[in-house]
Amino acid sequence: MAEFPNFNRFENNNYNENSFEKLTNLENQFNPELAREKFEQANPENKIEATRESVFNNSENTAEKLKEDEISELIASADLTVYERLNPTNAKEAKEEFLNNPDLVHPNYEYENLDKQEIENNLANLKKAKAELESAELSSGKRRLLEYLMDDCFKKNDFLVANLAYNTVTQPETKKLAAEHHKEANEALYGKPDEGTFYALLNERIDQIKAQDLTEEQKQNFAELLDKIGPMPETRSERFKPKPETIERFAEMTNEFFGSFLQHIPEDQEKFSSQEMVNIVNEIIEEELNEDGSNPYRAEIKAGATNASADHEERRIYFPEDKTYSAKRARGLIVHELGTHVLRAVPYVDHEVEAFSTGFPNNEEFDEGVAKAVEQAINGKYEDSGIDHYINIGLANFKGKNFREVYEIQCKLRELTGGKIEPVFNAVQRCFRGTGELPNNKDLAYYNGANRVWKHIEDHIDDIELFDQLFLSGKIDYQNKQQEQISYEARTKGI
Repeated sequence: MAEFPNFNRFENNNYNENSFEKLTNLENQFNPELAREKFEQANPENKIEATRESVFNNSENTAEKLKEDEISELIASADLTVYERLNPTNAKEAKEEFLNNPDLVHPNYEYENLDKQEIENNLANLKKAKAELESAELSSGKRRLLEYLMDDCFKKNDFLVANLAYNTVTQPETKKLAAEHHKEANEALYGKPDEGTFYALLNERIDQIKAQDLTEEQKQNFAELLDKIGPMPETRSERFKPKPETIERFAEMTNEFFGSFLQHIPEDQEKFSSQEMVNIVNEIIEEELNEDGSNPYRAEIKAGATNASADHEERRIYFPEDKTYSAKRARGLIVHELGTHVLRAVPYVDHEVEAFSTGFPNNEEFDEGVAKAVEQAINGKYEDSGIDHYINIGLANFKGKNFREVYEIQCKLRELTGGKIEPVFNAVQRCFRGTGELPNNKDLAYYNGANRVWKHIEDHIDDIELFDQLFLSGKIDYQNKQQEQISYEARTKGI
């Protein structure tokens, strides 16, 4: 009989979040260290005492730095990319079997990348980091940063524990416990869907179908779709969409902000090859973002790539081989990849806190939301992002639908709205990534990110600091108070 895996989990205390208030102008003007320095300059008799204190402070700072580095290394050793561990290792075979056998409720996935020993080692290192941090004499800013990074690593590893446990146990009671742990860890790491938003998005798709002149066969398919979905609430929730005037005004501001970037795209050219895109991006980097010659980012062709993307570890913008882009798509990619993903990192490439340029935990939602918003603004058209992912996750969370049921519902939705069926399977696989049976909420980020950013833009469209918040605050989630506090301390006091 399989037993619930015994991972050496440690108590993850929730660190108290102090309310974050920015310093007043008066407090900013008064710098005690600067005042002390001036006093010592005016009082040379204190020179010997000041020298002794300086030596003592330097030795203290060295010890503090060594301790900080030791804790940072322990945390970094426990960090990992969750989705890579949760991708099935027999994806192709399991997909083929599922599509050929309608009796299968879910694909028979194998997860060989889920390594129990790796997770145990990670949790042991986090436990050690936690103990070292409790006894270390660090500044409040460094302590807060390390606590935040450690907490994120714990959540990642705890979610892997939950997936491995569910896939391992067989007895009904332990399976239930594993499912409860999975739900808790899933929501701690990725958040949870909003039920009103889910039904609003699903109803919009259903309304699309109702508005059509359906054939008898389509009417029959529609009835089967509604039966598969099951009862729906009679009342509907309103969901946020930016006002047309917000989109228009932000488009004007974005075109002006990125004018120097966009002028490098030839106006009389309708199509651009991948190599031409690489050349344009490198020209922009060199002429607009490399005044002192220290910008390490470069664009390159990457074999095997399917889409353009930014890699902040390698400091590269990659383009796939032999792809052609329209002028509209070229403009969109320039502001999306270079103007957002890279521009938000560039001011911080040499910062002692690497996360400001490589990305704070879970910043992807806000980062991708900004990128989508500016791309839509440049192209003058607002579009919702991640709706299918949200509906899939909602069907699993709120309607209790399994892999097969979500797949069949999405296939019928696509058939009745003129969409392609081919992408449905992979989207549903992402919804159940890690177990094939329990929902994985990671892809809520696509809808939530764009939605949150557009709401922030609409609420702050008259704020002179709007573009600073979006592009110059580092690769943080500006609406995350913990990240904002760390960013503010780094910029004003240093960490």
